[in-house]
Amino acid sequence: MATMRFSLAGVVSRETETGSWVKTIADCLGIRMFSKMGSSESMNNVGWDTTKQKEIQDLHHYAISNLIPRAGVYQMKLLESLAQSASIYSPEETETLYNETNKKIEEISSHISGVLVSARELCKSGHQNWESVQSLRYHMNRLNGIIESV
Repeated sequence: MATMRFSLAGVVSRETETGSWVKTIADCLGIRMFSKMGSSESMNNVGWDTTKQKEIQDLHHYAISNLIPRAGVYQMKLLESLAQSASIYSPEETETLYNETNKKIEEISSHISGVLVSARELCKSGHQNWESVQSLRYHMNRLNGIIESV
């Protein structure tokens, strides 16, 4: 361990130059002051922002590559089951099933559109628009709920 020597006169002269005794002692001891650490704090924020941005990109990728195709498959299954039910049920029951299925398909379609619009807005903003993230999550959750309810 190195021994550090300094004279009181050197400390006093430095204190008058800088105007702060604490700053002088910190300089003599080689300690960084808190005001000089502001850049590392901003570096942590950059890391946090990068992590959030990566999570948003993953969410966007999941919505486009996984959720929307699953919703499309579910819509096709609904249409196929409706076509098959026409030969099984009476015309009145088929009409009721048609209306229910049509409402469900329109709801799925509106949430797919919401996901696509939110994803497009996120891409335009560089994955930093918080309102688009919330909108994307809302539409994804609703779409997942519809698909998983089967």
